[in-house]
Amino acid sequence: MPHRADLSAFADALALRLPGTWTSQYHPHPDYPAQFPIAEELWDMAHAHWAVSEFVLNHDAVLTGPDGKRLYVIDRPLNQNEFIVAALAPPGLDDHLFRGVPEPNGITVGADPARAAATVARRLLPRYDKALAEVHRRAAVEQDLSVKRTARVDFAWQADGSLTATTDHPATIDHLHRAGFHADPRDGNTFALPVALSPAERDQRLRTVVLELGALGAHVSLRSAPAPPAPAPPGSAVLTELVHRAASAEDLHDVAAVLDEALDPRSGPLAGLEAVVRHSAVRAAQTGPGPLRSEFTASFDAIAARIQQLHRDLAELRLGVGEIAALTHAHGEHIWADLLDQRHTTRATPTATAASPTPARTTATIGVPRGR
Repeated sequence: MPHRADLSAFADALALRLPGTWTSQYHPHPDYPAQFPIAEELWDMAHAHWAVSEFVLNHDAVLTGPDGKRLYVIDRPLNQNEFIVAALAPPGLDDHLFRGVPEPNGITVGADPARAAATVARRLLPRYDKALAEVHRRAAVEQDLSVKRTARVDFAWQADGSLTATTDHPATIDHLHRAGFHADPRDGNTFALPVALSPAERDQRLRTVVLELGALGAHVSLRSAPAPPAPAPPGSAVLTELVHRAASAEDLHDVAAVLDEALDPRSGPLAGLEAVVRHSAVRAAQTGPGPLRSEFTASFDAIAARIQQLHRDLAELRLGVGEIAALTHAHGEHIWADLLDQRHTTRATPTATAASPTPARTTATIGVPRGR
């Protein structure tokens, strides 16, 4: 019987002759299951898939080359003087990135390392490079989209009528520059439109850049800038002023500004009311009749808890008002009619009866096209 060619020596010699710098690592298999950990990374639906699926392999070798490329080398079954060289998929990538990418199927080569290296370089490596480039391109696009989804731009109308934007994401900064925003020399993450622009021009540029940022996937908010802190007037004056401003609010931005001041922990009326209740509770417990002190404490604590809940409810409502105002400013009031029409249409559409599920077929994992 002819002696089988030495896989370990062949893999070492092949690595020396491939273009670029390659190393070889030989793996003997003490038992049948030992062939599968590496074989499960096989990127092949041809010769290598057939060999791994149908035969017990006593050993294999993995060649590692430039840019993380890896080649899988095994004996060709039923032939003493031939080997199979195939590609291994890059690790750490989700299967869906491989969907639709043709497998760089392996090839059969003879036992002469020089001729085998020339064949691999001519036939296998170009297919492998092309498939790797496509998978890595998809991964980069997905990563870029993931980063963009975390981008945030906060627009703020200032007291003088100017418009500023705050962000630290490079892609959003490019859009702001194209819209005419200039960096604030005092803060590298703040940008402003020129004050010489008319209100109409500022509004138009804001609408344009908000739509662009929305298409990019960035989170956008729009708010009125807080006024400089002023000495807090008496509590009754604060409430009177806020009631007047709420009654005369002309748009949701004014409503949001009123709620901001009502929620201010330093000067807002709720903070002052809570302080009154807390101090009153202490004094009531100290000065009231002994048998009633615990009842005073429980009652005042319940009132303080309701004030805190009211503060939380108003804070959530403020967020909702602010987001609705930003969307309305960016897209126009018609967006709400469109959304409501879509919601009513969806509710009116009868639900189709789901078909009974078809039992899935069980398939082997080795050599199955990745992502398909």
